[in-house]
Amino acid sequence: MAELDLEDNNIMIEEEIDDNKMALDGINMLLNNGIQESVALFERYKDYSPVMSAGCSFVCFMQAIMTFEDDKLAEAFKALQRTEKQCELGEGFIKTLKRKLTGKKSEAAQITKEEKLQRQIIVADSVMYQAVLTFINQDITSYIKGGWLLRKAWKNYDKVYKEVHALYSQNNGGVADERTDTRKDVSSQTSQSSVSHGSLVSVESDSSLADGVVMTGDVVERLMGAVGFGYGLFQICISMAPPKVLKLIEFIGFEGNRELGLKTMEFASRSSDMKAPLATLGLLWYHTVIRQFFALDGANIRAGVAEAEIIIERIEKEYPNSSLFLFYKGRVQRTKGEIDDAISSYQCALEACEGERELQHMCIYELGWSNLMKLNWREAFTAFAKMKDESRWSKAFYAYLTAVCQGALGDIKGAHANLQDVPKLVKRKNNQIEAFVGRRAAKFKKQSPTQEHILLLGLEVLYLWNALPMCKEDAINKMQEECSKIEDRKIFQLRSLIEGALHKLQGNNEFAVVCFEEAIARHQGTKEDYHIPAFAMYELGMILTQKPETVNKGKAYLIKAKDGYSDYDFENRLNVRIHAALKRLKESTVTS
Repeated sequence: MAELDLEDNNIMIEEEIDDNKMALDGINMLLNNGIQESVALFERYKDYSPVMSAGCSFVCFMQAIMTFEDDKLAEAFKALQRTEKQCELGEGFIKTLKRKLTGKKSEAAQITKEEKLQRQIIVADSVMYQAVLTFINQDITSYIKGGWLLRKAWKNYDKVYKEVHALYSQNNGGVADERTDTRKDVSSQTSQSSVSHGSLVSVESDSSLADGVVMTGDVVERLMGAVGFGYGLFQICISMAPPKVLKLIEFIGFEGNRELGLKTMEFASRSSDMKAPLATLGLLWYHTVIRQFFALDGANIRAGVAEAEIIIERIEKEYPNSSLFLFYKGRVQRTKGEIDDAISSYQCALEACEGERELQHMCIYELGWSNLMKLNWREAFTAFAKMKDESRWSKAFYAYLTAVCQGALGDIKGAHANLQDVPKLVKRKNNQIEAFVGRRAAKFKKQSPTQEHILLLGLEVLYLWNALPMCKEDAINKMQEECSKIEDRKIFQLRSLIEGALHKLQGNNEFAVVCFEEAIARHQGTKEDYHIPAFAMYELGMILTQKPETVNKGKAYLIKAKDGYSDYDFENRLNVRIHAALKRLKESTVTS
């Protein structure tokens, strides 16, 4: 390692620094509970090279998406824009004219092929992360802007992926190992994808890359991992986008290939690039959060568990006390229904990240949800009350969850006070979650809720977040018992939806169908809570598509759920689930 003077960010270099290794070390610090050390490293070296700048902006991005706090989101966006600008090789008209008059070489002509490719990858990554931050706002303007950013990112990814793959093929023509086998599979699919969508960018090689320098196999392999992370993540995210979003960004020119994305991410996770551990995290995020939340595998809520367990076993020795990997271990256990074990893992993760506020909040949030799933209202209340006090993201949501837990415990006065606070705490009315809790809480502006009503609201949250399938049987039975006590006709439609979901989980599909049909019928004539019949229609469709004799009727229900309702709470969330279900039906029809 070179000897450096870090005062005032002035770097005195006595020997060349391996910035790729330093960046990887910085990311490993981040994952081994050293967020502050990682931030300090990247902050001090961010002007040394594009790679270190990329590491710095990515750490900002990661902190932002862990908290969703406005100041961190804005800071991350600025950092990503700075990195993008630092890496761009294009010249404006004035600069080009001046260079030609002076006879000086352009910056692009002075750097190596490796660095040119590296910069192109970093630009694509930076733009994609900006798109993710833009989509968080969830309004139409953000979708349009985010769509434009995604298009820009894809054009960069598609171009540089082809460049790097061509070099990889030259260097590894006859060599085969675990990674090259994966890469051959990926490259085959990529070639097919490129034929279908070749109108987006030129397939010809960039002549500016022909600088006569031959890169080693290790360098090309690292570049394959570097581009594979963003390329794979891009494919996965686009494949899950709700239909409305896809319509807004259809000019991107393709439908995301989830299988290709996962294989590319797997290759990246085993590379020597700084994003290798991030690709591992990305795979865990997909298998333990996204697949369940969006019901991508239908009723098979435990899909992804086996893949996640293999990944955790592989990296456990390298990151034995990493709070992030302990967190994902808890997610795997929670998905398997092992809630007590999950709580234990979250507690260990919480202790391991002492002093790291963002990670602590992630763990506390999961502790709240795990206890909610066990109907441990007091423990859940403690967690959500802490989040309400400390988190700067959506205090309205945490106030609502706190109120639900208080009411379930019998503290109706305290619950009512928290519910009255919710509308005042709403910051973004275009945010689906805040809009939902704001409307729910507004119903109790003058009148206190009953304990049975507020307990039902707690079960509704578990249902909407697709957490019911991970609950233990004793908790499910307790929920059914609580539903049977409800006598307020005003909330019968919601009760019917929840009862249907509980019967479905227990395999009582006939009773479930009756409940879902009741939820739809009871909603007729009302002018609010349109999410109830929409979700009930979806559930009916999912049940009916399980049998060959009713599959067409079930498909019709799914289409009606998609097209027959609009502007209701969590519409995008449900549309992703419907989109996934219809896609599975289409695939099963083709293969049968």
